[in-house]
Amino acid sequence: MALMSLSILAAKGWDVDSDILVNLTQSQFSDNWAGSELSNITWTATSNTVAQKQLKDWLNNKNSLKLAFGQTHMQKRDAAGQLEWDKPQKSTDQIAFESLMQFTLKSFVDPYVSLRMDSQFLDQQTGLDTYIVNPIKFTESAGIMRTIVNTEKTKLNVRLGGAVRETWNRRNDKLPIDGGVEGIAEYKQIISAMNASYNSKLTAYQALFKSDAVEGNDDWKAPDVKWENMLSFKLWKLLSLNLNLDFIYEKEQSPNIQWREVLGLGFSYVLF
Repeated sequence: MALMSLSILAAKGWDVDSDILVNLTQSQFSDNWAGSELSNITWTATSNTVAQKQLKDWLNNKNSLKLAFGQTHMQKRDAAGQLEWDKPQKSTDQIAFESLMQFTLKSFVDPYVSLRMDSQFLDQQTGLDTYIVNPIKFTESAGIMRTIVNTEKTKLNVRLGGAVRETWNRRNDKLPIDGGVEGIAEYKQIISAMNASYNSKLTAYQALFKSDAVEGNDDWKAPDVKWENMLSFKLWKLLSLNLNLDFIYEKEQSPNIQWREVLGLGFSYVLF
């Protein structure tokens, strides 16, 4: 994946959009502080890269790579009541790569094929060994898509097709496979008046079969929905304010909707 990304950035004719964001939050208290607050440091680094090229008159290739990792370092009191720094805990961990081939036939809808990989940098579980880049979920899909809006400031496209997913986990010997129908909508809006941008991606997946399904447990038949949102404000030169808000519904993980909100003020740099 890394070699593919580097080759894309080095190749000529690619339309590349890449940025890096670093957020840091720190609080410190004296040892005799009367309150119950504890010193902590939280840092997060995020990178978003999109490389797109019209390979042929009839073929467009778009590659997207998102990397995010962060940790929280907190103080704790030992048995004697003395303050010490605890081991850092993950606050953010994501690896998401997708390569999309769109057959631009200039018709109402275009066929497409895509390969997606989702993982994390560190797989940490209490009492067990730590694995790097584990587990990895591969998704291969094909279907039809349509670019509804494609202007300098606004982009909107939707796609619908069949998908097959495999989850490779080095903690077990099985390779579970499931397949079904997948729909994706992607939206991007540049808000020039506020020096801001908004990116949104909605993914819905309905499984039709599952290789490791357990009899009597039909949670896998419920649709999986993921809605990712990022609102970014460029405040001054390298200083930016970013709000990430994600919603996830996967009944196999939880019967309720999961959500994550990250608000960060930090430094961002546009590579390309």
